[in-house]
Amino acid sequence: MADHLTQLLEPYAQLFDVKSIEAMGLRVLGAVLVLLVGYWFSRALQRLLVRHVGKHDSGYEGAIDVYRAIIRSVTVVVAGGLALHTLGIDLTHLFTTGGLLAIAAAFAMKTSAKNFVAGLIIRLEREIKRGDVLSMSDGRMVRVKVIGLRATIVRSKAEGDLIIPNSELVQNAVSNYTYRDSLYRLETQVGVAYESDLKRVRAVLEQTCNNLEWKSKHTEPLILLDAFGDSSVNYLIRVWIDDPWRAGQMRSPLNEAIWWALKDAHIVIAFPQLDVHLPQQAPAPT
Repeated sequence: MADHLTQLLEPYAQLFDVKSIEAMGLRVLGAVLVLLVGYWFSRALQRLLVRHVGKHDSGYEGAIDVYRAIIRSVTVVVAGGLALHTLGIDLTHLFTTGGLLAIAAAFAMKTSAKNFVAGLIIRLEREIKRGDVLSMSDGRMVRVKVIGLRATIVRSKAEGDLIIPNSELVQNAVSNYTYRDSLYRLETQVGVAYESDLKRVRAVLEQTCNNLEWKSKHTEPLILLDAFGDSSVNYLIRVWIDDPWRAGQMRSPLNEAIWWALKDAHIVIAFPQLDVHLPQQAPAPT
């Protein structure tokens, strides 16, 4: 009876190879582990992104969501491909085709991809933030309003909004007046007559600058005798302010304060003069 039962089950036993079942089980387990690791890696990378980028106020609320969606998509594709490879599915042709498509897409979206990556670099390094006052390579002073995914929107002194590709901010030399602090140096010059008492001139200029209510409390003004000009003794006056954006409009009150202080002190503000000496004619012979 037992022999007869063994003969009946022998064809079916060949269909269920124990070693093959164990190997398939290990492959399934490996694929599951790959997916779990991919899920954990995606969550960790997203938390890292939120910690370093989420606190950076760029003015674009959806940027963090876009970056998280990209991380999830890339992780799903990579983890899914590795899981299928672990199961024994050959994805060589699929990866080859996908690689060619990726290269073609990269060439087609070269500029957009470059600006997108530059935007991520700006957020991670935090060298440029919303509200910063920048001096562009062409000399324009602008204030950052929004750091977008592809471009940064800035406000010019002419009250116009400019759209600057993020790659320009990363690749070109840009001066950030508010990177570490907001101190900005105002400079102006004034020339006094050579007959002036230079000690009194310095005292008047120092008192005038120290009495300015809008100057920075962190740095003292600096008065320098700059040069002996053709018609005047020239002084260089430096005053620091706490808002670089107001530099243009604060230079006028600085000049006016110096003008009236020198006037009240009866110190002559020199102006270009030209002395002409005519030769005396010799008397006519008698």
